[in-house]
This record gives sequence, C-alpha cells and structure tokens, in this order.
Amino acid sequence: MKLSLDWMNDFTPIKDVPLEDILKKIAASICEVDGVEDYFSHLEKVVIVRIESLEKHPQADKLQVAQVTDGKNKIQIVSGAPNLKVGDLVPLAIPGAELGDKKILESELRGVKSSGMLCSEKELGLSEEDAGVMIINDEDAKPGLVLREFLGFRDLIFDIDNKSITHRPDLWSHFGFARELAAQLGLQIKFNPLETNWEFSKDISSPKVKETEYAHSYYSSAIEGIQIKTSNAKVRSRLKKCGVRVINNVVDVSNYLLLEAGQPTHFFDSDKLQAQGGIELEVDYAKKDESFPLLDETSPKLDPEILIIRNSKKGVAIAGVMGGAETAVDPSSKKVILESAVFPREFVRKSIRKTGIRSESSVRYEKGLEATTTLPIIKRSLNLLKENGCPDIKASLPSGYIHTADKKVQIEVSLDFLNRKLGTEIDKSVSDSILKQLSFSTEWKGDTVTVSVPKYRHNYDITIPEDIVEEIGRTLGYASIPVRPLVSDVRPPTRNFSRELEKNLKRAFSQILGYNEVFNYSYASSKDNSFEEETKDSIKILNAMPDEQAYLRTSIYPSLLKNVRLNSDRFEKLKIFEFGRTYKKAEEPLNESKWFVWAASFGRKSNEKDLNVLETDFLEIRSGVEKVLRHLNLREFEWKIEGKSYFHPKASLAILVSGKKVGELGYAHPAALDSADIKKRVILGKFDFGSLLEVWTQDRNKNYFIPPSHFPQTEIDLSLVMDIGESSSKFSELAIQEKFPELQDVRVTVVFTGGNLSEDKKSVSYRFKLLGQDKNLTQDRIKEITDRLIQIANSAGYPLR
Repeated sequence: MKLSLDWMNDFTPIKDVPLEDILKKIAASICEVDGVEDYFSHLEKVVIVRIESLEKHPQADKLQVAQVTDGKNKIQIVSGAPNLKVGDLVPLAIPGAELGDKKILESELRGVKSSGMLCSEKELGLSEEDAGVMIINDEDAKPGLVLREFLGFRDLIFDIDNKSITHRPDLWSHFGFARELAAQLGLQIKFNPLETNWEFSKDISSPKVKETEYAHSYYSSAIEGIQIKTSNAKVRSRLKKCGVRVINNVVDVSNYLLLEAGQPTHFFDSDKLQAQGGIELEVDYAKKDESFPLLDETSPKLDPEILIIRNSKKGVAIAGVMGGAETAVDPSSKKVILESAVFPREFVRKSIRKTGIRSESSVRYEKGLEATTTLPIIKRSLNLLKENGCPDIKASLPSGYIHTADKKVQIEVSLDFLNRKLGTEIDKSVSDSILKQLSFSTEWKGDTVTVSVPKYRHNYDITIPEDIVEEIGRTLGYASIPVRPLVSDVRPPTRNFSRELEKNLKRAFSQILGYNEVFNYSYASSKDNSFEEETKDSIKILNAMPDEQAYLRTSIYPSLLKNVRLNSDRFEKLKIFEFGRTYKKAEEPLNESKWFVWAASFGRKSNEKDLNVLETDFLEIRSGVEKVLRHLNLREFEWKIEGKSYFHPKASLAILVSGKKVGELGYAHPAALDSADIKKRVILGKFDFGSLLEVWTQDRNKNYFIPPSHFPQTEIDLSLVMDIGESSSKFSELAIQEKFPELQDVRVTVVFTGGNLSEDKKSVSYRFKLLGQDKNLTQDRIKEITDRLIQIANSAGYPLR
C-alpha cells in the first residue's frame, strides 16, 4: 500500500516531524515500511516555459530554434519536436536535470547554442506519449513554475508492507494511518473527513433499498447535477501518486475516498438503473451460473455462495468486489446513485476466491470494516464531488439500514495484569494517558480499568485483555521496556516422550535406512478413505473443496502411493516415510490418531515373477524395521502373519513388541496399485504411534545386556524344501519356539529355485548361530540340536534338500 506524506498532512501536521522520527515510530509501533520514494524528484529541474518565437535551424531542416521564457529570463532551445507552436506552455529540462539515463547539459547543436531540452511526456516519465513536446493547457500553469510542484508531485511516498497491517483495517487509508501516527507522535487531528456535513434535498426521491441480512450496513443516495469531466489537479496527482488510474471526476471521487478513508463506495448511472424497471436495490446471493458483464470486461459465471447487488431483481455488481458494466457511469451520465455499504468479510473473501477478482475495494472489505462509517462517507463523497467539477449537485436523503450501530466492546484489565505481561511498572496515570491517546475511553475502579474500544477498531482487532497490553506496549516502545533477569527458578522442562520418539523414528529411517521424509495434506477423497476399510466415520470439510480433498483422511497409505506414482518414473529405487494424523468422527481423544507410515519401491514391475527377488526386497525392508526397533531398545519383537485387504494375501505381517501389536508390513495388493495407477511393486508399512509410544515408554530403559561368552560360537546350516509360495519365516518361528538355550540367532541365507527342484518348490537355507554361556558346545550337543531341528522340519513337512 502506498501512502502520500502530503495527503496525510491534511489530517495532522506530520510534515513538522523529521522524516527519520516518523520512520522510527512506524517501525517500532505500527508496521513495516518497505521503502520511501521521493516522488518524481527528477522533475525538480524541469520548469514551465512559454514559447515566444520559432525559427528554422540554419544548418538542419528538421530542427527549430525556439526562444522561450520562464517569466524572468529568455532561453534559447534547439528542438526537433514537430508540435511546437508560439504561445504554448511546455516543460523545459534545464542544465543539470537527469531524465532516466540522460543528463541535460549546455550544448551546441549544429553550431547553435541550446540551454536545455523541451520534453515529451515519455521523457518525463509521465506516460508513454512520445509524439512531441508535452503541451500544458491547464489555466493555472504559468511560466517559471517548477513542473514537479505544479503537478503536485513534490511529495514522499511510503510503501507500506501489506502483510504487517492485515489485522488493522483502520490503517488501510491515509486518514486512518495519519490518525494512528498522530496518536503515536502526540499530534492533533486538524481535519476528520468523516465529520463533514451536507444538507440533503427533500425534493429528490431517495432510492428504494430492500433490507437483508447479508450486509452489516447498506445506504444509497440519489444525486443530480452531475457533470462528467476531468478531475482537478489535486485529485489527479494524489491518485497517480498512489498508483491509481485517473478516469473521470465521479469515478475518481470513489477511488479518492477509498484511499482517503478506507471505505469503498460505488456510483451507478441512475438512468441505466431506472431503465431496468425502476430503482430497487438489495443485497442477495447469486443464482447458479448467473452472469453479467463487469467493469473489467469479464462476465464470470457466479456461484450461489457469492453476494451480489441486485436492482429490480437484476444483478448489477458483485458485492464488495466489482461493479457491473451495464450500469456504470459514462461521459453522458447526468444523475447517479451512490452506494455506501459494509459487507461481512467472510462473504467478500469467498467471492474473491470463487471469482479470482481481487480489487482495491475487496482487499479492504476482507479485513473487516466498521459499518457506522457508511453514512459519513456519503457526506464526504458529496463534498468531494462538489469540489471536483460538480458544483451544482443535489442529493436525496440516504435510504438503507445498519445492523451493528449499537455494537460496543468493553474490556476489563488490571494494572497488575498489564505489568506482568509487559515486565514493566507503569502506573495508572501512564496507562490511562496512553489509552486515551489511542482514542480508548477508560473507567477506573481502583487499579482495574474498563476500556471502551473505539468503533473503528472493535470488530476483529481489539477484543481481549491481551490486545490492550499490546496497545500499551507498542506505544511505550518495546525497546524501552527494561531487560530484567528471570526471578523464577529455572527448571528442566518435562520430558516429552512423544516428541522424542517421533524424532528418533525420523532420524532412524532417514539416517540409518536412507528413507526420505514427505509431507502431505490431511485431505482425502471418499475413495481414499475406503482404502483400509469401508467407513462411515469420515469427516467432511464444510468449506467447498474439490472432490479429491473433500474429507479429512482416515489412512495415510493413499497419500504415500500418490507420492510413489509421482516419483517412480524419476527414481529407480524409492523409500519414503511420513509422520501424520488420521481423523474420524468420534469423541476425543479417539477422533485423532498418529501414524508413522512408510513405503518402498525397488523398481520391480507389478508382473515380476521372480519370487526370490521379491522376497529379498521384502526381507531388506523387514530387516530395516527390526534395526529401527533395536535402535529404540525394543528387542522383544516378533512377526505374525495377518491378512489385510490392502496387502497381498501372501505377504502381510503384523509387528508385535512385548506382545502388543504396534504395526504392520506387507506388499500392497495389486488391486490397490491398479487403483493408484502404479505399475511397480510397492511395500507398505506403518507403526501405530500411540501403541509404539506406550511400549517404548515402558521398555526404553530395559537392560538386555548379556555378558559375552568365553566360548567359541558354532553355526549350523540347514537347507529345506518347501512350497514356493510359503513363507520362509515359519520354520524360523518353529525353531525359536523350541527355546534352545544355546540358540543366539537364526537367519535365511539363500533362497533357491530351479535345478532339480520342481516349479512349485523352493530351497531355503537357514543359518543357526549357537553359543554356550557356561561351557563349550560338544559335538554331541551340536548333533542333538541338529537332529531336533531336522525332526521339527520333517514334522512341519519340510524335507532336507
């Protein structure tokens, strides 16, 4: 947002304050300033001159020698401009002026002295017009005037960071910002545009306004005696300095008011409204796909959630966003209808989002404006129209309504509360003085004050006691608050085991196993929410969202499958994880669950038939999960076969730690991959974070230390034949269940198919590590264990190969 220092000076004597002090106060107590521009400072050495005579250049046919005067001195200029005429007032850049990258110097052109340059509008940076020298036709123009001062450009323009004032709708105008600066700098308000008067005419019929609940306030007034012409120099220069295009004196007044007081207004052509069947205005919702041409020459199809202004049931404007072209003011307009209204900010925000139109008016409406300004703005608008080329206007009594006229906000705050929050020791008089300086009313009872918030700040800005603390703190200046040591004991914070486990899991998967973390939205489609199981407990998002984001997710697997699909063409091997939440309709705390979910793809196509390769991939992921559990000091874990509809029926396991199920692992079911449009095998797994946290909290400090044995380790290798589709873990589990005291570990070393084996069989080689704690393993004991393992294998139907 751009603010003119000259314009703000209309309301408070801000020019009397050094610029450095103004900038310090704004930065310390109000908002951020992106920069200050000395507006069109290059025009300081451009003066208005009158052409007194013209002669052809003796050495050049296309050049002329002009004698010009600034009212005191005669100056000779050589120019090639084709539009020079004796008597015209034109701008002259004198020696020393800098126009862009061009520096003006005393010079000779073909032997004739030239003391400056006559300039076009493009050369001056005023427009793209470059057909000839700029001709100044304004009756107030006189030779000798500095062009910058004549155009009203001798000014400083503040570039305010919009993000820093989103919570302060009262600052989105010159008067609002000047009022705040006056309060912070201890200046007086010398002019309030919202306190101007106007005598309305009873001879003019007021427009009909139908009251609805869709506007906080809506007023309109009929105005006669309109003359469409160019705005006066002050209005033109101020609009241009703030980056607003000049149109005509009526439309310019609406834009001027927006920048001056922060209240949008709109002018309708009265005759065009009348031609629609009479003038009867109302705020209403649009009908589905309703459309009418707008001022930006578009005709968007509107949504039923968009507010519009209707006249005699016909749409004429999108409320708070943009007016319609069919009822716009044009050069032939003689009568207008002035609209002054405040619409609920949530409605305007919805209209911006659905139409994609973001106007200067809608930017202010979406912040939340104060409704009681609508009538004062009408009076100020009429005064501006009278000053800006419409001296004979008459206006009807405003008709309309306001719903929030009696709204009041009062907040009770104690001195103790203020000082504890700020770390100060301010007394009653200081705090009372600051509050009154900021236009708050106060009523004290002892050391407690009831603060009445001014109307222009009570909508969304000042609502709780902490807001009063902030007002006093920023006015005092946070830098002035003394730094004091803490008086309370510094104690170590309570350990957050949930956060610790989360960090440990992320660190283990990323740094030890080489996974990459992903982040996904918590939105899902109805189809996604049926991934794990059909559910009627999905939470639908109330605000309109696309179908693929209409619900809060009940499973994280679909999100990871989308990540795999997006990246599988870019990476041959892909391993990702996400720590996130799922949601369902239930009482707290059952309505929300935390999960640590992972997915891995090794580039194997979905029709891969080499089971050895697939099993090797699966064992790699399973071993990685076991490594993470050991890293968490969870050693008492086991895997159990457990069928899930979204896992392949022959590759689905549950993870149990200390007898409690904490997670699962499996190959994604081919149907799930087809649904996600994935052509490669994907291994999925997850930890139920709540269950894992419960086990880890209990067992994280458990001591599994076993003194190292003094005796050598022995290994037994067995190769067994089993069905090709059977899990190799079954025999491992049977061996572990036997509880040999010497058995330290059992692992699958080789899976073999082919050779002399039939197509439906495979050979699985197991390695058993044996270690005696108190004595050497004898050959007899080794043979005894080996024989027992063979018996177990034969009993389970696994013959030796």
